[in-house]
Amino acid sequence: MRVDKVILRAAISTLAAIVALLAAMLLALCFIFPSTMMRITYDMGMDGASIRYARRAYDYTDDVYFIAFATEVAIGLEDYAQIETCGEELIADEKFSTHCDKQNAAIESEGGYEQYVFGQICLAKYRQGEKTESIEKAFALVDSSFPKNNAVAAVLLTALSAGDNETADAVKEKMNEMNVSAFSASDKEYYDALLALANG
Repeated sequence: MRVDKVILRAAISTLAAIVALLAAMLLALCFIFPSTMMRITYDMGMDGASIRYARRAYDYTDDVYFIAFATEVAIGLEDYAQIETCGEELIADEKFSTHCDKQNAAIESEGGYEQYVFGQICLAKYRQGEKTESIEKAFALVDSSFPKNNAVAAVLLTALSAGDNETADAVKEKMNEMNVSAFSASDKEYYDALLALANG
């Protein structure tokens, strides 16, 4: 009987030690290797946690990849608060343009990665009820050019599809105030097509 108790105690002690070791490893991954936890949680479908670890990894390393990852996961989740927060950090990063060049080389899309991110930030503002701010931000991102799928187009098309005439009219008014003389032929063509759509 005593032998059985000794064996049972040894087994329980071993199991407790294994659990403690696993807990210590998990804590180490959380705080020392957030980039590893970012990938693990993302692969497990824990997207919210993945965003948190990506942001922590960005804080530790200042690597633009991590804040871009957080932004893209937030876009996939349609988490507008996180899209706005992470997206603003992404475009403020000094390596953002280099990251855009890499993304554009890997994935060809009309307007490019930069316009995609800008558009998502403005739409996040719009969908959180910050309609005036979304319009102001969108127009701040287009000046001497009007590339395809830009943030202005994203806000206008979303407002039109939602039947939000007030926002659509505000966008149209600001478009009419733009100085289009510096636009390239393709930008002017896109601008004209969008304005015609806004005019109904």
